Amino acid sequence: MRQICIMKFGGNTLANKQKLLMAAELIKSRYEDNYIPVVVASANGNLTDVLLDHAYSIAPNPDKRELDMLVTTGERVSVALLSIALRAQGVPSVSLTGSQIGLITTCTHTGADILSLKGDRLVKEVQEGHVPIVAGFQGIGENKEITTLKRGGSDVSAVFLAAQLGADHVEMVKDVDGVYSADPNKDTKAQKYEVLDFDEMYKLALNGANVLHPDAVRLAKEKGVEIRIVHYQTGQTGTVIK
Repeated sequence: MRQICIMKFGGNTLANKQKLLMAAELIKSRYEDNYIPVVVASANGNLTDVLLDHAYSIAPNPDKRELDMLVTTGERVSVALLSIALRAQGVPSVSLTGSQIGLITTCTHTGADILSLKGDRLVKEVQEGHVPIVAGFQGIGENKEITTLKRGGSDVSAVFLAAQLGADHVEMVKDVDGVYSADPNKDTKAQKYEVLDFDEMYKLALNGANVLHPDAVRLAKEKGVEIRIVHYQTGQTGTVIK
């Protein structure tokens, strides 16, 4: 039986057609290695910001429910395009929203917290040999309204699903090759960490390291889920957080 592999793709790794096709190739390679990847995808590029700009250009204080309805379309675009690319390459994938997999959240719009995974849709897709491509950053409230998590919440979605599905690690696919002591683009002396413990990574995340959402690190520690920072071009792990 294939082992589940959780892969989360950030928006920068899906920013254009070339990057999206590279993401599909990486997912396909895991599938060919006898894994069933469960993929969590962010909105591609800066699409979330573009959608928010549209909303605020229309109204200075847009309704938060309507903002959630709007911005969740960004992830739906990403997951549908990824699934189209994978199917064209012969990988049996299926795109799914947070509500379709039963990701239940609090009822707070634009900043909900995940409560549970209800139903067996995701498990059934995996059992049938399908590669689920799940929209990150979103779920459905207990009142059946579409909700979004805090910005960067796709990281949290990925760790939560790893814990629910019994995966021992998450591959966070990024456009950086690991976690550094400083921004390597600004500091030539910046050193890459090969291994970090959860507490070290949490402090870095709180202090502005944009590689991982601090809530995802905290949840990973609580659930015992290892995080691997993987570069989108090479597919190689640069930093392990455990």
